[in-house]
Amino acid sequence: MVSRLSPRVGFVALGGLCAALGVRHLAINGGGVGALLESVLIFGLCGIVFYTAYELPEWEISPSGQRRAVQIGALTALSFAALAAIVWLIWLLEHHAFKLSFLITFATSLGAAVGSRAGPYVVKADEQLAESRELSTLLSINDRVLRHNIRNELSVALGYLDGIEDVDDRAEVADRARIARTHLEELVETSERTRRIASIWRTETVQSLDLVAVVEEGVARLTAESPGVTVRTELPDSCAVRTHPALPLAFEEALRNAIEHNDDDVTITVRVRRDEDGATSLVIEDTGRGIPQIERQTLRNVVETPLEHTEGLGLWLIYWTVTRADGTVEFTENDPQGTVVRIRLPDRAESGYSLGADVDADVDGGGSWKPSGSTPNE
Repeated sequence: MVSRLSPRVGFVALGGLCAALGVRHLAINGGGVGALLESVLIFGLCGIVFYTAYELPEWEISPSGQRRAVQIGALTALSFAALAAIVWLIWLLEHHAFKLSFLITFATSLGAAVGSRAGPYVVKADEQLAESRELSTLLSINDRVLRHNIRNELSVALGYLDGIEDVDDRAEVADRARIARTHLEELVETSERTRRIASIWRTETVQSLDLVAVVEEGVARLTAESPGVTVRTELPDSCAVRTHPALPLAFEEALRNAIEHNDDDVTITVRVRRDEDGATSLVIEDTGRGIPQIERQTLRNVVETPLEHTEGLGLWLIYWTVTRADGTVEFTENDPQGTVVRIRLPDRAESGYSLGADVDADVDGGGSWKPSGSTPNE
């Protein structure tokens, strides 16, 4: 339940706690000038915490980062209070009189003020560093994949086209042209997939989707292409989520992977459920051969071997879509055989948060995702 509260509410609660301690201190120590000045100092520190709550949306940090900032503020306040209590105890043992109420209240308020201002800076710096690392990973993947495929596919295509103008047999010319076209189309598809991944990474808006409708449409489209495959679904009547606009593409990629890389007798099960903490789980299970370990390793190891250049592109597409939605994705083995893709999306109903881009996106009827023009965030 706590995770579903807005981070701004967390900062307001922290400031309210410090203000309540200030009021209590003033009530205990009467209306003297000294107590009044002490309370003014405490209320001033509380105002810093309230101001942080007010300007939090302008920091352009993720919802999970905002919650981390609240935790940093609260833990800093708690540590300052504990330090003040220890200092008071030392003074007490040495027979130095000092007002415990003011010391604890002031230290707590000071800790809350320091933590509330430092927390967003720390979180934003962490997220910018993580974003730089993600960009480095993305550039590395695109560079390696495109370089590998441009060399291989073009070499094969040029090999079949070489000397084609001197071939008299029209059937052989047609056959060579067909093979060359196939390899060039593979190159175009690989280029398009890397472009999609880059677009997904750049797009930072969220949009409302009915996950049940997304699953039903994706299953209907892919089973129409592969009628021999059995896909079972366990779905509620509806399941609204606020997530990355490319989520339908990520789901179809996971489902297509289960269909295309297994035999026709594979059984696929798709489940959607709302967890107790408000998060939404989308699970795709199959009874096929499973994702090779070398492909799953690409998600944990940026340094690719020659055998890992293209196999993991679909997994990267799923990974970037879910992580940009502030979710998590796991690829595990099914029992007794097969693969389980488990996507978990956070509950974002409490916030209209966007990471800052004014670029919306959509998924067209064919499942291909593309950025659209500037539109307001939903």
